[in-house]
Amino acid sequence: MPNSELEQLVDTSDEWIRARTGIGERRIAAPEETTCSLAVQAARQALDRAGARAEDLDLIIVATCTPDYANMPATASLVQHALGAPRAGAFDLNAVAAASCTDWRPAANSF
Repeated sequence: MPNSELEQLVDTSDEWIRARTGIGERRIAAPEETTCSLAVQAARQALDRAGARAEDLDLIIVATCTPDYANMPATASLVQHALGAPRAGAFDLNAVAAASCTDWRPAANSF
């Protein structure tokens, strides 16, 4: 959804959004898509590009504020199961836009 569509829904402008967030457009998941299904798809692409196997993963971190379930199980454990990564530790990191920064510290400290 580009900012121009958002302008039609709420009192805002493309310039206002871009100046404060840098966002020009956003993606909206299909009704059947979940955080887990999107994460699994992205993880499989990353594993394929890296020439790695899910069985070789040591840790799975899902950084999100939209988990599949409110409390348990953690979305990361659902991803772990869907990927077939039984050896990998898995946990969720409750974070939004800052996730790209905050998710690196726990990952780095796990090695």
